[in-house]
Amino acid sequence: MGDARTVAVFVGTRADLGPLTPVITVLAEAPDVALHLLTGVMYAADDLAQALPPATSRDAVVHGLAEPMAEVTVSAQLEQGARLSSAAGRVLASIEADALVVLGDRWELLYVVPPAFLLGVPIVHLHGGEVTEGAVDERIRHAVTKLGDEHCVASPDAAQRLVQMGEPEGRVHVTGAPGLDRLAEAAPLDDEELARLLGVERVERPVALFTYHPPTAQATAPVGQWARAAAEATLAVCGTVIGTHPGMDEGRDEIIVVLEALAAAEPRFRFVEAIGAQYPRVLASVDVVVGNSSSGVIEAATLRLPAVDVGERQRGRLRGDNVIHAAEGREPVEEAVRAAVSPQGRLRAGSVVNPYGTGDASRRILDIVRRAGDAGRVKPFVDSASRADQAAFVTEPSGRREGEEPR
Repeated sequence: MGDARTVAVFVGTRADLGPLTPVITVLAEAPDVALHLLTGVMYAADDLAQALPPATSRDAVVHGLAEPMAEVTVSAQLEQGARLSSAAGRVLASIEADALVVLGDRWELLYVVPPAFLLGVPIVHLHGGEVTEGAVDERIRHAVTKLGDEHCVASPDAAQRLVQMGEPEGRVHVTGAPGLDRLAEAAPLDDEELARLLGVERVERPVALFTYHPPTAQATAPVGQWARAAAEATLAVCGTVIGTHPGMDEGRDEIIVVLEALAAAEPRFRFVEAIGAQYPRVLASVDVVVGNSSSGVIEAATLRLPAVDVGERQRGRLRGDNVIHAAEGREPVEEAVRAAVSPQGRLRAGSVVNPYGTGDASRRILDIVRRAGDAGRVKPFVDSASRADQAAFVTEPSGRREGEEPR
């Protein structure tokens, strides 16, 4: 691979790994790419290699920037961030990276992206321009945008926001959400297979997939209380609930303690750290997605699943008509779950068009990674004189902002 481009991809947690896996796969398969993976928040290097498809892990070099975090507090994040920043700079320089690919809005990007910027490594940012007003991730996402060189966004409304932020139109590409690529061929598990995977005798329908993350923009929120209320509300409607651990944000430990206690008392609630490589098939097998994870807002529509979005974490995010919003608390969540699994809820979900794309994003992203840096390091700030200047990006999306009435 004498003329191969050296591409680094940062994978901090499972929140990155899931949607990045199709991108990592196409990069690993590309004969003109030498792929390096950087990690160091949830995964050690060996753990990340094992979590990847076998062929992909063989074709990538994995670098552990720091040991995985044992706890998530602000002080621990600051300490881990310093380790990530120093190591990222060393690794990117030593491999002579031609591009760095990052996804989304996680706090660790504040430490991984600046070293690449200072080294002059072009940054390809995925999932910029979105709105999640109930999480601090919102501001991190926009900060990464201004350091990024090329933007692979999931929807036209996200592209428009980047233009509003002064990004040149030629650097903004509507590729769709790469996480949808892994769902296109996802075959559902039958009930016996799903029961074996969960380690239970049998599953009872309806089956829910449940994930509750700390709503980080609400600093004093009773996250454990809210998580348990949402889980209990889901159990009141569903026969089996599959719960997964929250992301690596402050407040996760409180949620885990509360939900582990619920799982010990209620055998119908299976609480696991992560679903891993079986996630697409499990998602295709359930009847409803509940919680405040982006999976309910972004992925569920591809499989035409009803979803209940709880609380404020995903406030403002584009969503399909399969998503029902519920305020925090047992009663509102239970009411929303009942509506979601009702015949009317299933009918509405069955006709949804996913506003985040059709499941062919990763190949488009590969083309953009290949030419990252061609536009040069100087990135002009583009003033938009009027809304008319942005008309090229404004197509009617097949979704709505949270808070809007379904069409």
